[in-house]
Amino acid sequence: MSAVLSIRDLFKAGYLSSLDLHLAEALQRISAEKDPLVALGAAVACRATTSGHVCADLASVISTPALGSGGDPVPGASWPELDVWVTALCESELVGNGEDTSPLVLENNQRLYLGKYWDLQQRLVAEIEARIALPPDSPDDELLRRGIKRLFGSDESGPDWQKAAAVAALRNNFTVISGGPGTGKTTTIVKIIVLLIESALASGEQPPLIDLLAPTGKAATRLEEAVRAAGSKLELEDEVRQRIPGEGATLHRRLGYNPRGFGSFRHGRKNPLGADVVIVDEASMIDLAMMTRLFEAIPRSSRLILLGDEHQLASVEAGAILGDICNSQREDGWSASFSEKLADITGHDYPSAATEETPALADCIVELQKSYRFDESSGIGRFARLVRNGKAAEAIECLQAAEYKDISLLPPAAPEALQESIRELIIERYGSYLEHGDPIQRMEAFNSFRILCAHRLGPHGFYHLNELVEATLDSAGLLEFEGAWYHGQPIMITRNDYQLELFNGDTGLVVRDEERDGALRAQFIDPDGRIRSFAPARLPPHETAYAMTIHKSQGSEFERVFVVLPDGPSALLSRELIYTAITRARKEVLLLGSEETITSGIEKRIERASGLQNALWGNG
Repeated sequence: MSAVLSIRDLFKAGYLSSLDLHLAEALQRISAEKDPLVALGAAVACRATTSGHVCADLASVISTPALGSGGDPVPGASWPELDVWVTALCESELVGNGEDTSPLVLENNQRLYLGKYWDLQQRLVAEIEARIALPPDSPDDELLRRGIKRLFGSDESGPDWQKAAAVAALRNNFTVISGGPGTGKTTTIVKIIVLLIESALASGEQPPLIDLLAPTGKAATRLEEAVRAAGSKLELEDEVRQRIPGEGATLHRRLGYNPRGFGSFRHGRKNPLGADVVIVDEASMIDLAMMTRLFEAIPRSSRLILLGDEHQLASVEAGAILGDICNSQREDGWSASFSEKLADITGHDYPSAATEETPALADCIVELQKSYRFDESSGIGRFARLVRNGKAAEAIECLQAAEYKDISLLPPAAPEALQESIRELIIERYGSYLEHGDPIQRMEAFNSFRILCAHRLGPHGFYHLNELVEATLDSAGLLEFEGAWYHGQPIMITRNDYQLELFNGDTGLVVRDEERDGALRAQFIDPDGRIRSFAPARLPPHETAYAMTIHKSQGSEFERVFVVLPDGPSALLSRELIYTAITRARKEVLLLGSEETITSGIEKRIERASGLQNALWGNG
């Protein structure tokens, strides 16, 4: 029998972090636990959470070699057999079944949680189930029927998923509206807001108090702008238009995050928000801890509507919560009763589940399936669908097809030849934004294009790409370096500063202010067009932003993007990463990467271990 991996060996090889090691050893000391398999379980469960998982799926752990920091398997030992490992965990006082508080929780003899994450998951499940079981006061069917016909039109061509989303949101206390780029999530939510306001006014009640929220300042700003733009296109009574919310906020700000209070929040179950309707955009970016806090801070009698794309990258922290809630792999549809109600109100027929035992959660989820931005002639739209569905060979054919003018593939270049190979592109896309004297036009010109990178480090990472852009523009005489900051430097905020009202993801430009004798100032543009100017030295932590990581690009849209993929194997590259990158573009995508790299990325799905989907859907 071969030796079993020890936490010390795994730490020395770089598989475990110091946090994983110290937590496991601390639990050993506190409990006098002697079995090394229990310490191994604690370390693996801790490592799982820092890798984006809610728990450690032990069957998955033992089926994958433990790789050290150099990418090679840890030598001389192997994972324990699953039944032996599970037996040791079940016999330990450190491990519980979730009924009582314990440092570790073992579920279904397979999923091992740190107690904190088990508690968060159970609380979220309880909140979702309680909200589903408490339907709100819905508008009269005839009132809803007339409102939907007026706002959405009477197209008889087939199922209208936007109408279905509106009916779900008006009839449920909890609704998820998922959809890819251009499917009209914001347009739909504005019409839902209008229906809620009109319904209240028709009943002689006060219109609902509505919050517009998002995980980041950038996403909150985009939601605010999109709601304002969509609302302006509707013919509405003045009283209704005035009630449409005009300001977005981050989750942290609205929930009252206190960085000096050990990460505490002012609003929670004991001090809920005073909103009647809470709308949260970019919900795929929300991790387990924040999603649980969000649900607990909203009265169960209030409506909660999540907007997002379940196929995008999940949160940086633990959990793929939107994907688990939506259960993207489910085959059944809505219940027969909900499909009948949809047909009655919208005039369209919708598919229903083949079985009568449809979970109530199914009737709370609508995926918008028609793209109004990308039609059949769009390469971006077709490529995105193929990537989302894991069809790598067809996706490569799409990139090679001459008929698609909005997406193309640039073969990878050796690191030393990369700058020259993209020189013309950089000058073409970044060479003219400084020609605009008006700050708003200058920012719009800059934001029309962005370089997106899979990695932060390495020859194809965003740090290096920023250096290449600066060097290229400098050699072309388009930039003039003056020190730590220079005229024309784009910057992205990387840490929230509530005092300055600058938030993670906010992008600005450093420019000379002629009214201040040419002094350099960092300018940011608010959604209402207000220009805010700061001395660069006052800014919170920030980075140069000609290029950015694909993770950081979530919640953003650009006219054109240049996606730089690694040249070779990458643990970060996945179907979700590629899908997220290309769907940031409205008009054009240029991919830098080999066919082999793109194929391997599309074939790899991000699988985050969690028991949330099973708890909500009972399917695994």
